[in-house]
Amino acid sequence: MICRRILGNAFDEGLAAGNEELSGFETVAVTWDECAKRILRKKTNAGREIGIRLAGAQTLRHGDILAKDEEKTILVFVQPCEVLVVRPISVRHLGIVAYELGNRHLPLEITESGEIVLLPDDPTKMLLSRLDAGFASEVRRFRPLPKGGGHHHSHHDGEAM
Repeated sequence: MICRRILGNAFDEGLAAGNEELSGFETVAVTWDECAKRILRKKTNAGREIGIRLAGAQTLRHGDILAKDEEKTILVFVQPCEVLVVRPISVRHLGIVAYELGNRHLPLEITESGEIVLLPDDPTKMLLSRLDAGFASEVRRFRPLPKGGGHHHSHHDGEAM
């Protein structure tokens, strides 16, 4: 089976409300860095071979619907990973930390609550300590901003499978 477009998102459509683990669905597990790849070959949790071939700037998100018919719904499951979570103490502090991290061109996520989420490494931990930016190690889904900022998740008309 080849999926050429994203048909929607289970969370946006209420199919998986409150079901972050997507229990009961056939899923394709991907890592955070595979989300931006245009071509993937994977197996679902039911053992089905699946090819993903996305056009343009589409990126995968947790809960994206790759296939849907009367018999099955196949969703993207973004695997949680270890991340550093920085909770700046002020807007100014957020700006300073984001500026310094941006100079290193690291993939990072900025959440709605103002957290900065990034991948752990020793130089980054040293920088955060130097900036008096408290951080914690957590395991969660990493959703880095696309290169150039903005939101590049889009749906295109075309063949579903």
